[in-house]
Amino acid sequence: MDKLCNLQLTVRESEVVGLVARGMSAKEVALTLSIAPCTVERHVENVRLKTRTRNRVHMIAYVIRNGMLGDASPGYIVHAA
Repeated sequence: MDKLCNLQLTVRESEVVGLVARGMSAKEVALTLSIAPCTVERHVENVRLKTRTRNRVHMIAYVIRNGMLGDASPGYIVHAA
């Protein structure tokens, strides 16, 4: 496990990343959480910088692999059949 996995996401970062992991766009996440799309993008970028990942896909893989979504992950991640 990566030594960076000790990083903690804020509650809002976890919510945003969980919804992005579910496949939602920034606009969809913004509507769901009643925040601006640019705020969603800022949360995504903050998580990407915290995790030192290259892009959204890498970030999502990283947070899932390292269990960083916490309690939010079961409700947000859709498993393919």
